[in-house]
Amino acid sequence: MSFPNSAFPLPMYAINQHLEIVQMNQAALNTLTIGTSLLDIIESESRSKLAEHLEQFQTIKALEINLLTKTSDIQLADLYVSWTDETIGEVIIVPKDEAVRKVSEQLGRLRHRLTETNFELLQAKESAEELLQENIRLSSPFIELTQTVGLIPIFGPLDEQKSENIAATVSNRAYKSDADTVIIDFTAVGEIEQGGLNGFQKLVHIMQLLGFTMLVVGLHPEHVKKWSALEFTADVRFLKSLRLALDSVLTTPVR
Repeated sequence: MSFPNSAFPLPMYAINQHLEIVQMNQAALNTLTIGTSLLDIIESESRSKLAEHLEQFQTIKALEINLLTKTSDIQLADLYVSWTDETIGEVIIVPKDEAVRKVSEQLGRLRHRLTETNFELLQAKESAEELLQENIRLSSPFIELTQTVGLIPIFGPLDEQKSENIAATVSNRAYKSDADTVIIDFTAVGEIEQGGLNGFQKLVHIMQLLGFTMLVVGLHPEHVKKWSALEFTADVRFLKSLRLALDSVLTTPVR
């Protein structure tokens, strides 16, 4: 395989059926620990989780794992894997913002506490609600892949409130960047409420008014059913996967 761009900022690997690394890009060399196997760069508690998903050469979309960095720190990230006919796996790693990790951990601790106790403290409830709002704000980071291409990976279920918060946050960050093409990735999105798509439609409209070329990837069949109910007239390209979008925008001009 060949990587789309030597300056691509996300770590990428090619692995064989034994999970041995046969190729990596410069971003992987610069940021993650060195090893001969994909499991070597994965923190020990995440290895069994990854191995279980790779047993049947499955396509992996946004598997949350802990990575080992070059400085031996632990980095939370989403891992994507697709397999070719030659049993070569193409791996893309999207590190998660540190703020997302901290907020997710705080939410988990609060929810665990409220589950184990049989009462809800008003102060804890208010804190949980504030953290939930912050988690919504951070659940769609704007990643500048190159000087001209931005990526918005969306995580979790999508309702109207969340989509409107995403529209407000992401459009502002995208405007301040130098990007002119934006990829919106639905791979890690769960259930979508109809109101969530209505809010997303507003985001696309805002981004096009700002002059961005829009690509949407990773829609699931259930997403498409709800999408088809919209009177969606915006000029948006739909592609099956993030990999295809990266090949498109990093090797040929987007029309």
